[in-house]
Amino acid sequence: MLKSSFLLGLVGLVSLPTLAAGIEGGPYIGAGLGVYQDSDTDGAGSLDAESMGYSLYGGYQFNRIVGIELGYTDYADYESFGTKVFSPTSLSVAANLGYTFDNSIRPFVLAGLSYVDLNSNNASSFDDDSGAGFHFGIGVEYTPVENLTLRLISQADAVNIEFFGPNGNRLASRDVAFSTVTLGASYNF
Repeated sequence: MLKSSFLLGLVGLVSLPTLAAGIEGGPYIGAGLGVYQDSDTDGAGSLDAESMGYSLYGGYQFNRIVGIELGYTDYADYESFGTKVFSPTSLSVAANLGYTFDNSIRPFVLAGLSYVDLNSNNASSFDDDSGAGFHFGIGVEYTPVENLTLRLISQADAVNIEFFGPNGNRLASRDVAFSTVTLGASYNF
């Protein structure tokens, strides 16, 4: 009896700050514009982004700490020596973990899986330019009014790609990561 009373009291203490702050969680949907941050090509030549990317995201915030998020990210066009190499996009599902303070500021991290399509041009040496990847990010959100949340996030997708020669033999395998800094806004239902 004492253990169950203690557990009930502990659950009440843990949930009290969430109730007091009026943070109920719920679904949200948002969009953002991103600028090129970096591309890690695992020792291959460097790539430069030539345009802005964008992201669309939505999810469900269970409480002030845990949420789940689906996202689509277009990382813009990447060039090497003035020639467009690819325009990577990703479709991701990730855990959104952070903490919402009473002043409506919420630092958070994203970690999950993604499907990355490099959308390579015809002149590239990729046989299959898509595959499973790892999606991750770190950011901060601010809710100035009840249903609007502003977000600044540095996010990336990492994927392993294979290079093939003209006769179809595998030349190399490289881990590639694309990252962007995105400013977004979401509507909280």
